[in-house]
Amino acid sequence: MSLVSTVAPMLPVGPGLGMIGAALADTTLRQVDHDHAGSASGLFNTSTQLGIALGTALTSVVFFAHSPAGSHGTTVTAAFTGTLWYVIAALLAMWALTLLLPKRHATD
Repeated sequence: MSLVSTVAPMLPVGPGLGMIGAALADTTLRQVDHDHAGSASGLFNTSTQLGIALGTALTSVVFFAHSPAGSHGTTVTAAFTGTLWYVIAALLAMWALTLLLPKRHATD
């Protein structure tokens, strides 16, 4: 497996996070009263950072479970590939869970 085949699946992550970040913050904080906007924003940012930290930690656990100690080359690439499937499964599960979020009804 080459560097290109390892990097290519990760390229959409940057633009994807950039496109969803502002929309997610707007959707989450839209209905918060102005009096509580600072607290809500702090809670939102803390939750985001906690999610990133836990996601990185769990991904690392899966990666090192697939990669024997002292391995190099193709074994590390295979561990990365195996880990990528877990990350894809987690993203699909989160996407499916978003369908359970309450729908916002337009008001005239």
